Amino acid sequence: MNERERILDLVKQGVLTSEEALVLLENLAKANTDGSSKPAAPAVSPTDADSDDDAEQQPDHDADAALTELNTRIATASGSLDAVNAQLSQIAHQIAANDEQIIVLDTMEDLDTLSAEKYEERGQLKRENQTLAARQEELTAQQGKLKDELADLQRQRRRLTKSGFSSVFGEDWQNSAKGTLNDLGKTVGDAASQVGSIVKQTVDTVMDNIDWKDVTVRVPGVATEKFSHTFEFDGAATIIDVKVANGDVTFASWDQPGFKVDANIKLFGKMPEATPLTAFEARSHIEVNDAHFVFQVPNRRVQADLTIYLPKREYDHLSARLLNGSVTFTDVSGKDFYVKSTNGELTVTGLTATMLETEGVNGSIKVTGGNIHDLLLHTVNGDIKVNATPQTLDLQTVNGTIRTTLLSDFQTLTASSVNGNVKVALPASVAVSGEAKTRFGSVKSRMTGVTSEKDHKHLSLDRPGTGSGVINVATTSGTIQLKDVDPE
Repeated sequence: MNERERILDLVKQGVLTSEEALVLLENLAKANTDGSSKPAAPAVSPTDADSDDDAEQQPDHDADAALTELNTRIATASGSLDAVNAQLSQIAHQIAANDEQIIVLDTMEDLDTLSAEKYEERGQLKRENQTLAARQEELTAQQGKLKDELADLQRQRRRLTKSGFSSVFGEDWQNSAKGTLNDLGKTVGDAASQVGSIVKQTVDTVMDNIDWKDVTVRVPGVATEKFSHTFEFDGAATIIDVKVANGDVTFASWDQPGFKVDANIKLFGKMPEATPLTAFEARSHIEVNDAHFVFQVPNRRVQADLTIYLPKREYDHLSARLLNGSVTFTDVSGKDFYVKSTNGELTVTGLTATMLETEGVNGSIKVTGGNIHDLLLHTVNGDIKVNATPQTLDLQTVNGTIRTTLLSDFQTLTASSVNGNVKVALPASVAVSGEAKTRFGSVKSRMTGVTSEKDHKHLSLDRPGTGSGVINVATTSGTIQLKDVDPE
């Protein structure tokens, strides 16, 4: 195989581009021209010439065979890696789908609507995820080995190709080719700079001359259906049960005898039902009678923002459970209120209740006004703010500030935060005893009859007055501030 055939073979194998091959052929032609002008070499006998040809062709043949074998091994390793990547992608997709269904089933369990079949389905999904996770770990290890093997084979091919070039063209061809390619790169770079400048000027002209208020850009995404619907129900129910996977829920009272639900609904993905409303109803559980009002939307492919109007009456029990959404109460009256939200705020205004209990993960809690006897407000990441007249309070957060303003006598106040401040304001006439302590912060007091030293970490309270309020406030890394209620 002569030099020209060698270059063409490297182009076929993808080692050289056509431009690089042209440069090398041009340099080869120049070398041949220079060689023809030199004195003729001594004559060589036919026998010697054949021996030399065989000696030259033997290394070329060995190099070609080695390169072919390397290319075969690289193709095999690359195909195996692609297959492993496809399996990993499929497993990750299946695990995500199973996790989504498990969350829906967990939501149904919170609503006490999880049947035996669904319970078994959830167990099967969890077991399947464990099996998939183990397989995923095996494939990940195999993926790493294949990547290392492929990288090693590619290094071997580069070394073999480089040695082949050196044996054919010597060492000077690299400098010549590099100079030519550098000139080509400079020319291409100048052209690219000119094109980029033209494109930028064109874009600037478009931006300056188009009224973007009149332009609507459609971004491809998940198919959605949006619609609004009003549900109206008759009944004298005093037990309210609401569950929504995605969406905000607002409870408000009104003067009408029946219930009304204004719903703004989004359906994500294609659904087989004929109409959006039918698809929503198929993925919801709605039941209203003289005892219960049940409105549950546990499917995560449905977002339902609900405004629920409740007839003015005293409700025995109200339960609201949300995964992703905020809850708002406005002028509602009842006995026992329970709210659980994973991601969302809780805002309570003018609530009359015997007890309000909340459990949150990510979201703040705010209670203003009303007449609530017992407050149990717990969250993980969020602030708690109370400005009301409760008798007993249990306020807890991990990452957040607690602000409590009590407007009258109270019985007990327990407030704690791990990474946040605790602020308590009480009427100056109210009796208070108990303690306030912090580990890394300080306790400060501007409360009448309660003094604290600078950088004090523990403070005992014993102030006379009306009632018999007991407080126990604590924080780990925050500051505790005690003061009187600001005069109106």
